[in-house]
Amino acid sequence: MSTRTEADDLVGEQRVRAIAGTALLLIAVGAGIFFADPLTVGALVGLVACLYLFRAAVFSWPGAVIALVVVICLVPARRYTLPVSLPFAAEPYRIVIVLLLAIVIGALLLDPAFRWRRLEFGGPVAFFFATQLVSIAVNVPGLVDLGLAPNAVISLFSLLVICAVFVVARQIFRSRAIVRFTIMATVVCGAIVGALASVERVTRQNLFIEFFSALPLQRLSEEESLFVKEGTARAFASAQHPIALAVFLCMLIPLGIYLARHANWPRNPVSREFLWMGCTMLIGLGMVSAVSRTAFVSLAVMLVVAVLLRPGLLPKVVLYGAVAVCAALLVSARNVLGMINELLDPQALIESQMTSPGWTGSGRLADLGPSLDEAAARPFTGSGLGSRVTMGEGANAFILDNQYLSTLLESGALGLLGMLLLLLVPAVRLALFSRWPAERIGGVAPDERRDLAAAVAVAIAGYVVALFFFDGFSFIQTLLTFFLLLAAGSWALAGERLPRWEERRAKRVLEREVEPV
Repeated sequence: MSTRTEADDLVGEQRVRAIAGTALLLIAVGAGIFFADPLTVGALVGLVACLYLFRAAVFSWPGAVIALVVVICLVPARRYTLPVSLPFAAEPYRIVIVLLLAIVIGALLLDPAFRWRRLEFGGPVAFFFATQLVSIAVNVPGLVDLGLAPNAVISLFSLLVICAVFVVARQIFRSRAIVRFTIMATVVCGAIVGALASVERVTRQNLFIEFFSALPLQRLSEEESLFVKEGTARAFASAQHPIALAVFLCMLIPLGIYLARHANWPRNPVSREFLWMGCTMLIGLGMVSAVSRTAFVSLAVMLVVAVLLRPGLLPKVVLYGAVAVCAALLVSARNVLGMINELLDPQALIESQMTSPGWTGSGRLADLGPSLDEAAARPFTGSGLGSRVTMGEGANAFILDNQYLSTLLESGALGLLGMLLLLLVPAVRLALFSRWPAERIGGVAPDERRDLAAAVAVAIAGYVVALFFFDGFSFIQTLLTFFLLLAAGSWALAGERLPRWEERRAKRVLEREVEPV
């Protein structure tokens, strides 16, 4: 008489699950063929199959990081939404961030090993969000009268989702390996964007738009698909605008330089530097393909800050800078030389920014006086977040190519203060930390954390300058990248240390244990 073993039971259970899974798949495919679009069903089945085959990699924290980085870097911003009916546009970045936030919260509640990580910049982020909330609360009657209350609520929700990137990424950044992996994935995606942007400038074909147009997604906007400046096509790749693309890629350049020294692959130092500086060069070529003076100004400021923080980088900056200039001249000599000539002629540059006051497309300086007069009417809390609509049928304001000015008008001096704290506090803290001696830092990988802090500080410095020349918070890709960098900078400062309240509790427990009886 035979007896069943545990192995037999396991095999039987696996067979039952395989049969049940196959039956459910056949039912789903059959229902899709008869009641839905076959292309959509086929895409979903293929997606599910890939998720199953690579489930060990996908359903892991590195998989979560890849999803976040891909949706930030490669999915065209503000152009596509999932074909579902929601009160807000179900853009891919919103869906991914909300899902990751739910997963992180679930892990914190259910997994004892998944403990809360210190948010070094949580105060500035929370204060900035609070100022935007106050601007809405104070202006509720006016927003309701103008029919802008729904827009204000959606703007606040979008800002909350974007700020959540900082919290989600910081909780996932639990070790040196995952932080390094995230930065490597970000730089590789940036190199892909840069390479395809260079192709786009030559061929005038945006491969990102063409690829995602073939997927079962709903087109969110029919914005201009070709940007031309003085007869030259400007690439925008996965961004909303060439300026946004240039600033996004510019922010990634310090990360590529950081990886040239600290990436764990390739292991050979020469090969490692060659690979990651090559990726950085592709990022730079993409930036040049956007034909943006803003990026060049930001890059110049970033170079100054980088040399101040790391004077030893100067020889390599000169060497790689010369190579980058030659490559940029090969890509678009006329435009590069033209932008350099414009920047070297301050009077002509100022005159170009004073054009068409009071009209769409007016210069940045032409907008300054009227905007300050408008801000004087509501100096402290502005007209409310979401009150300035610059696109669509309900447009009631001009686009201001100055995020500080836009924030002043919408959120007042209080909102501007929150924005400055959000930008400057992390930049200053990271810059100071990067100059600390390794003995003072202690913990895990002090040298690597110092260099990461320096790289993030340099990237934020460039973003701070760029926001004077474009309304950066309207361009989602750059803002999401900023919060991702903020999370990396938070890990650089804190390392593996526990939150302060846990450190204080552990200290009290230790003091009680050593007290004499």
